[in-house]
Amino acid sequence: MLFGLGKRAAEKEIGFRDQNRNLVLYRYGTDKQDLPLLAGSRIRVRENQYIVFMSGGQVADVWDKGLYLLTEAYFPILAERISFAERPLKAELYFLNTAPVTEHKWATRTPALLRDETGMHQVRAYGTYDFRIQDSILFMMEAFIRRGLKDTQELTAFLLSLVAGAFSASLSDLRMPVTEVINHAWQLSGPVRARADRLAAEMGLEILNVNIEGASLPDTR
Repeated sequence: MLFGLGKRAAEKEIGFRDQNRNLVLYRYGTDKQDLPLLAGSRIRVRENQYIVFMSGGQVADVWDKGLYLLTEAYFPILAERISFAERPLKAELYFLNTAPVTEHKWATRTPALLRDETGMHQVRAYGTYDFRIQDSILFMMEAFIRRGLKDTQELTAFLLSLVAGAFSASLSDLRMPVTEVINHAWQLSGPVRARADRLAAEMGLEILNVNIEGASLPDTR
């Protein structure tokens, strides 16, 4: 993980750079290299990033790409809630990555039920999905505060269940023959993505793609 723009800049700027870890949410101060939040500090917000200041469990300020001074003039809402004379400032700073996060794995934890003319079948499936933060404020309010998803790992675990649930619901709605599902599972990708995206949108996220790599019937031997 790299912070700032080199050794000298890192001494003066607060920033976050993800080294191919596909982090969606990073709480500044987690890493021992992070600088303290001090009045007058410079904050670098990079491409496809937002910063969110939290105070008292509420969103205080949100800013997109740019270079900012941590002052009352730049952050007036935050200044209403904390004292800028404190060292360090008593606020939480989060960096949000709004770039697409790709190829996260999903799988049905329990078989999905499918009824066709041959009877009732239990179907398992697996694949990958891509997503991104579409609305930073809504994401912080719904995913972070209301649902309590505190980091990328918790978020992706939630989305795994969401996509798997969308597969099960789509399978039930479409009523495809089980042989068609097993041999051409990719045909469900569109309906599954659309259903998952509607649910994800309620918490400020967008499901960009759902790939169904395979479907099978449980081994009954």
